[in-house]
Amino acid sequence: MKFFTASASIYLLCVLYSCNFKSNHPQAALAQDSVATAINEKIINSYADAIDKKTDRTEKKSSLLYTIRDHSFYAEQYQDNGNTVLLLSNEDNGALKNTRKAFYLRNDSLVLVKTSNIQGTVLKDTLTYLRNNTIFKMVQRESSNENQQKKTSYKLISTSSKASPETYQRQIKFLQNALAQQNQFEMVFEAIHVLPEESYMSLKSKTSSDYQATLLIEEKDAFIDSLVADPLKYKGEKIRFNWIIKDKQAIYVPVASKVTSAKGLNK
Repeated sequence: MKFFTASASIYLLCVLYSCNFKSNHPQAALAQDSVATAINEKIINSYADAIDKKTDRTEKKSSLLYTIRDHSFYAEQYQDNGNTVLLLSNEDNGALKNTRKAFYLRNDSLVLVKTSNIQGTVLKDTLTYLRNNTIFKMVQRESSNENQQKKTSYKLISTSSKASPETYQRQIKFLQNALAQQNQFEMVFEAIHVLPEESYMSLKSKTSSDYQATLLIEEKDAFIDSLVADPLKYKGEKIRFNWIIKDKQAIYVPVASKVTSAKGLNK
């Protein structure tokens, strides 16, 4: 009996030590858990907070801004030491609904999904916690304005009728395709529009997909001059260029531009 009590005490101390051990690395709180089952809501929240605080110091990649009919979206990826720790999906359906999803990963395993919806005047936030690829808790809050939303407490909701881990994995693959411009997001040059007020480059999906992408051209370079001079030469071809996402707009980055920060810069 004494041996059993001593063993249980040692196990508990190990778990508590893992939960409270401090590190600057965002994955430390989870990586140091003695067993996977020790991962709980509190530890996952601490892990996600640590990642959020480090996003300006991690490698960021943004997809193009894709549109299909009245729907537009773009994806963002944050990597720490070569590992993807956060994927973001930013969706805009005009006046109908705007959705932002954040997928927090640890060693390629999904541990938290934060979903924020704005539908009309209704704001809804949902937190989905996963352990060993299984949803073990979901909480939600809802209000009619942003200030009230921050003060509203989360309430426990049922996990039975919500998205499954498999659904989340499909969503992650969808975002990865958008970031890599592959499958339905393999984009080719369509046209360039030079207007007195603003100039744009338009791309379309190489497949039968209806996805399109448009980039604002604020500053021209030799490559843009080539597209303007002979657009038919490049039509239907996959072209390489840099861009940033700013204020929900994809903006072309000229080759000679001094914007060299890895944050938001893509190829």
